Amino acid sequence: MSLQSLLTISQRLNASMEALAAISAELRLRQSDTPADPRVRARLRDIIENIEPGLLDGLSGDQQATVLGSIDAFFRQAVDLIDDPGRTPGWSFKDPAILQSYGQMSRRVVHVIDELAPQLPQFNDTLRRPGAFLDVGTGVGWLAIEAARTWPALRVVGIDPWEPSLSLARKNLADTGMASRIELRAERLEDLSERDVFTLVWLAGPFLPPEIISTALTTIRNALKPGGWLVFGLFATPADPLGQALTALKVVRSGGYPWSNEDVESKMHSAGFEEIKSFTPPHLARFTVGRRPH
Repeated sequence: MSLQSLLTISQRLNASMEALAAISAELRLRQSDTPADPRVRARLRDIIENIEPGLLDGLSGDQQATVLGSIDAFFRQAVDLIDDPGRTPGWSFKDPAILQSYGQMSRRVVHVIDELAPQLPQFNDTLRRPGAFLDVGTGVGWLAIEAARTWPALRVVGIDPWEPSLSLARKNLADTGMASRIELRAERLEDLSERDVFTLVWLAGPFLPPEIISTALTTIRNALKPGGWLVFGLFATPADPLGQALTALKVVRSGGYPWSNEDVESKMHSAGFEEIKSFTPPHLARFTVGRRPH
């Protein structure tokens, strides 16, 4: 390939990156109510209308924050890849901006699960009645906060071994008035000793090292009450080969493995789960749900 061809492709890809940056900038200005030069603001709005007329219309503040967090996480991941392509895979971020952007992105997960729940009536019932929800890898706590708001009958516990995230989680709980609803613990999943306690567990698959998945699923099965549910979440897999390759890279650098739905279903079955079903909603994430037998 010639240099000119490479530059042409780079410029085409750059346009998509700059369009995302413009969406992020407009959302940040709306979220913070920050004054901006009217000439810049007019150009941002023009770009967004050229992407899709009315693209940002009708979004609530929380929805804006979720989209902003998703775009922010994308750019920060990209910078990390450029700056340190040789780093060992795993979760080692300490920058509060990176941690918060991932957390904001995770809030949408709760609402997608809630929208899918009526397809499994007994699972849906579990979300509405008194019980206990375990958020494995709670990070800065935004998924736990959203779960406590959306499913008020559930007691929420968040575990995470990464203190930089937990420190921010404590602040987020205090700032949102949710500290009394959510218990945070500095704990690895491998060290979880509770048995027959939780009615629902969330497990973020992209950050789970592949060598511990069997142990992790067994630990979760034991921690669930009989009849309790596990939701195993993974990044959505795009239909195109480039999107699939980019997603696989993101998962591997996060410390996980790019499992297929069939892989996860098989491993959950081997760990003793039943009523296993996978969901692939558009965008964001895909889920495999399974139940501990009664």
